[in-house]
Amino acid sequence: MSATTHLALVRRPPDALGRTLVDVTEVRTPALDPGDALLAPLAVGVCGTDWQILRGLRDDPSLVLGHEGVAHVVEPGDTGLRTGSLVTVNPTHPDDPAFLLGHNLPGLWAERTRIPAGAVRAGLVVPVPDGAEHPRVAALAEPLASVLYGLRIALHTLRPAALAVWGDGIVGRLAREAWERELPGLQTLLVGRGKDAVDPHDAGLPQRLADLPSPVAAVLATPRTGTREALSVLDCHVRGTLLVDVQAGLPSGVMPVAGRDIDVAALRAANCGGVPWPPEVFAFDRPTGRLLLFGHRGVARDHLRQAIDLLLATRGEPLGRHVLTHEPDLKSAVGLINSVLTFTGRDFDGRRVLKAAIRIGERP
Repeated sequence: MSATTHLALVRRPPDALGRTLVDVTEVRTPALDPGDALLAPLAVGVCGTDWQILRGLRDDPSLVLGHEGVAHVVEPGDTGLRTGSLVTVNPTHPDDPAFLLGHNLPGLWAERTRIPAGAVRAGLVVPVPDGAEHPRVAALAEPLASVLYGLRIALHTLRPAALAVWGDGIVGRLAREAWERELPGLQTLLVGRGKDAVDPHDAGLPQRLADLPSPVAAVLATPRTGTREALSVLDCHVRGTLLVDVQAGLPSGVMPVAGRDIDVAALRAANCGGVPWPPEVFAFDRPTGRLLLFGHRGVARDHLRQAIDLLLATRGEPLGRHVLTHEPDLKSAVGLINSVLTFTGRDFDGRRVLKAAIRIGERP
């Protein structure tokens, strides 16, 4: 290693199945243009979108992934940031689709990450308090911020009597926990493969959905390939008013919902980074009751700070306490990622991989 190089998790060329495994590779540390900032990631999450990219389900070109984490500032340039200060990065620029950290720009799975001047000027480098470098906080802040954004839109629209969460991965479990904290006594139904969830193919699921008291809120936190089916089942079986937060991604194009063809992916992207407010929520009539549909792209600074504050709170049970399952270093992350990609199960080191936080560096 030299002053001009650093280590990163770098994707290999796709294999015959389209998967891109990873290696720890020495790469050149980028030179900074005026207004750029150079960060040293400390703890970085592996999220569902990362797994989709690694499996070849998305064509995002960045060879270094990672868009959720905490870092310290190495070179602030003329950004107004302070050397050594602790920050997180909002990975989505609401006005510049060319900035998608870890998607089309090198991400945080590295010892050094350059943040371009436009993103710094837009306030996407967000100072955070001490303690936010804890792997649980670093890895869960961005997905929790997304959940809180959706919760804020939902409660602006109506107050539900019941909640159905479809998908028992990271976002689904954080959503159930955040909604139950916000609305004590809320009746909830978790749909997924875990022991505490109802299997999506359970013969009794349609009746359980029909029995939920109206109005029903639903959070779709499925894998990208399961979003359409989940929305169709909810539309078919939930009676009364149904408010759906489409957290999950889905392919573009129309799909049959509420008796008509709707481009749900386009509606999902109508809210971005907290704008507009009041938010866009689309209403449709259906035979069994009204359908209210919304989603969002990206989060705002205040969503991230609220998420970090919740994760740092020490009173009661820490939020997301059961979600983080693995904390590998950069070298061990290679084994975890490549094992999950190569084998059919999601176990590593004797435990199911739910959420991993890669420990990359230490704060000076």
